[in-house]
Amino acid sequence: MAKDISEIIMERRSIKQVDEAPIERAVIDGILEKSAFAPFHSKIEPWHVAVLSTEAEKRRFVEAIVNSMERMQGEPLTHERREQIRAGNERKIVAPPYTLIVTTDIIGSGKKDFEAIAATSAFIQNVQLLAWEAGLGVLWRTNNFIFDSEVVTELGLDGQQIVGCLQMTRFNEVPDAKPRRAMDTWVKNLGE
Repeated sequence: MAKDISEIIMERRSIKQVDEAPIERAVIDGILEKSAFAPFHSKIEPWHVAVLSTEAEKRRFVEAIVNSMERMQGEPLTHERREQIRAGNERKIVAPPYTLIVTTDIIGSGKKDFEAIAATSAFIQNVQLLAWEAGLGVLWRTNNFIFDSEVVTELGLDGQQIVGCLQMTRFNEVPDAKPRRAMDTWVKNLGE
């Protein structure tokens, strides 16, 4: 029996454990196509997705992250530190069958850029929910490199802002749910 949307929303978890079992590209494409029904404010959907499936594509992204970490530090990294950063990111980016870089158009207008990021975030949530429905897990990463415009240039994504790096994998166990705040702690009537 198919689950309803409420069950999927409440059951979905971020999956950190990578299962390297292959996933058919058609499954990923189907998720992306349906996710594009997210709401957006402009005339054109603002999101873009770079699908990384080959080791070469993923390693190129890892090198861009290593370079970004060096820029953020403001001085050259030691060889040992470069290798630590590279190894940590390879586990997150190279190991999963797919890594998606989700970006949004940035035009330099506060309101329009905010709306583009909000719409792209809704798109990403659709990806997570549809992946869960398909038996796949997603981990949405927003590390500091997403704020480095040179990473965008290195990857050929000029004019865009990275909103998230999505690790997509199969999963064998479901993590426990994080505790949620009681609704009365975050909902109030304006007159209160």
